[in-house]
Amino acid sequence: MKLTLGLTAALAGCAAAAQQAAHVYMFRGDADSHQTTATPSITPSLARLILLQRVSPLGKGPSVAEIPENVDDKTVADLMNQFGGPSESLFEDDTTTPSQALILIEGLTDSEMKEMDGKFGMGAAFTISAPPASSAHDSLLKNDIYNAGIASQHSCSISQVLNPFAKECWSESAAVAKYNVQKDKQVLKELLDRASDLAKLAKAGEMETTVVVLPASGKATKWSEAGQELRRRQSQAEQVISAVERPAESDAPDAETSENKQDTVFYPGKEAIPACFGSKDSCSTSTGNCSGRGECSNKYANRDGSEGKEVCYVCRCLSTASESGSVTHWAGPTCAKKDVSTAFWLFAGFTLLMVSVLTLSISMLFNVGEEKLPGVIGAGVSKSK
Repeated sequence: MKLTLGLTAALAGCAAAAQQAAHVYMFRGDADSHQTTATPSITPSLARLILLQRVSPLGKGPSVAEIPENVDDKTVADLMNQFGGPSESLFEDDTTTPSQALILIEGLTDSEMKEMDGKFGMGAAFTISAPPASSAHDSLLKNDIYNAGIASQHSCSISQVLNPFAKECWSESAAVAKYNVQKDKQVLKELLDRASDLAKLAKAGEMETTVVVLPASGKATKWSEAGQELRRRQSQAEQVISAVERPAESDAPDAETSENKQDTVFYPGKEAIPACFGSKDSCSTSTGNCSGRGECSNKYANRDGSEGKEVCYVCRCLSTASESGSVTHWAGPTCAKKDVSTAFWLFAGFTLLMVSVLTLSISMLFNVGEEKLPGVIGAGVSKSK
């Protein structure tokens, strides 16, 4: 009996040790500066923090309370600096943060997992030891991403998700999706076929893609114990507050509470509109197609429409007419501001005209009063002696 128990424990230990790790591949613009000689292996809880930080907008990233108790802050900071999303710069305002896509591919066999590096044409950025089961992936997306307002839930195909112009699949500048290769064998093929395009988009600073390849042999029930429970309670509290304070739901909250901002420690970079874009696609993506009130054009293009020596795509704002017939002119880097210059110059011109007329009238009256009366009239009104 004791021998049987000992063999059972040994076999269980060997099975746990032999469990296939998950691989995380990153298509990022600064990949060359983050190359390492060895692929690090981290726990699911730390991997969760990295993935959330990459796709979270300002104010919705993971917080200090979600750091595992057995991990020091320096280790987490080093991992964030190495694998996290772009950080906010204090001195560079004219930078545009690339869109972030997170793709979870689950259901791969151990033999398929071992072939991933060769198929992607690059090594994994890091691996996740003892990855969770499929049910844990669903909870991760629901509690940490969808309910938290980081990205919207959708049923888009992988080709749509990898297209940053598919607005139905993207929430602001993030898109998250999960696919099972056992249900759809074409998912992995489509992803691998787009690998070179994803690398080009990342190099151009337009879109970065993180692919998490998960084996079918996952056993754990959660990605993180305390972190997911904390975010679940926070999302429930936000939903209650939103229902009380706002009569109508919005797609995403416009402002974050000061408490959440102080608690959040991992921020992606803020989005700033640069003076020039290198391509028409990047201009349309970053400006929301000029807010639908204009179009991106190269201001240094030749008269025949061909590209000039310099390329600088900016929004060329148009005018819109309302049902009442009034025309609104738009301006700004994204055509989101009303152009009031015409009304201003009309008001300023009318004011200057009235001031000029008034000044001229007073000057004429003063000059008339200063003139001497004619001799005949002067003799008639002169004082008699």
